[in-house]
Amino acid sequence: MSLKVSGLCKQINHEATLDQISFEIQPGQIVGVIGRNGVGKTTLFRTINGQYLLDRGTITVDGETLLTQPDLRTRLSFVDPQANFFKGATAQQVAWYYQVAYPDFDLAKFNQLLTRYGLAANQKLRHFSKGMFGLFTIILSVATGAPYIFLDEPLDGLDVIVRKNVLSILIDEAATQKRAIMIASHNLSELEGIIDRALMLKGGRLIHDYQLETMRLQARKLQLVYRDKKIPALLREQGHIVSVSGRVIVVVFEDFTPTLQAALAATEPAFQETLPLSLTDLFMANLTDAGDYELLS
Repeated sequence: MSLKVSGLCKQINHEATLDQISFEIQPGQIVGVIGRNGVGKTTLFRTINGQYLLDRGTITVDGETLLTQPDLRTRLSFVDPQANFFKGATAQQVAWYYQVAYPDFDLAKFNQLLTRYGLAANQKLRHFSKGMFGLFTIILSVATGAPYIFLDEPLDGLDVIVRKNVLSILIDEAATQKRAIMIASHNLSELEGIIDRALMLKGGRLIHDYQLETMRLQARKLQLVYRDKKIPALLREQGHIVSVSGRVIVVVFEDFTPTLQAALAATEPAFQETLPLSLTDLFMANLTDAGDYELLS
C-alpha cells in the first residue's frame, strides 16, 4: 500500500506553483511538508485531493491511478481549513455528510473525540473559534477512516495542552500502521517530535526529502570562531551558513564525512563546538535568503 506522486505540476494564474513534485508515502508514516509562505504546500494538498486538477503528472493510490479511479478518493482525507462549505452546518450535520462520502466513517470515534475535547455537536462551525475549528478538522479527518490523511497547519490556534493531545492522536493513528499522515506546518519544533520524514519545498520544487533519523546521523551543526572575520570558502561551498556574528559562525553541514572534518580542521578555527541540530536549522539553512539577514564577514 502506498500513495505515489510522480512529476506533479500545477499552475495557478499561469504561474508554476508546483513543478515536478515526486514522492511516495506508506501507511505508518508521519510526513511533514515544510517551506516558506506561498511555496505551494496547500496547493499540493488540494491537487492531490482533487480540489485542483493537476496539469501534468500522476497520482496513484495503492497502484491505481486516481484520475481514472475516482472512488479511490475515499482513501484520502483533506479537510481544507480555508473552506467555507459547511460553516453554516453543525458539527453533527457535517459528520452526516461525511458518512455518505466515506464508507469507513467512524461515527462513534467522531462523537467520542468531540466529547473529549469539549466541542458541541449541535454548534454551527461558523461559531467555532479558530482553534476549535482546527481541532474539529483533525477529529473529522481521523474519523473518516481514510488511510491517507492530509492536515494543513493543524496546530495553528490551538493552546499548548490541546496541541499535545492532538499530537498524541496523530501518533496513535500512525502507530496502527494502517494510516499515513501528511502535515504542512510552520510549527517546526513540535512537528519534529512526531514526523519520520520532512519534504522541503522551495520555488515550487521538492528540494529535499529528509529521513530525520538519517539526517541526525549524517549532519552536523557547528559553531566556529576564527581569528579574523573572513569566512573560509569551505563553509560556503559545502555547508549552509545559518548566522554570522562578528567572528562567530554557525554552519550546518548535511553530509559531515571524515574527509570534510579533516578539511574543516585545515581552516584552523580558533574554537569549534557541535550544537544540537533541529528541523528549524535545516529550514533556515536551506530557505533563508540573503535579504532575510545580513551576513557579516
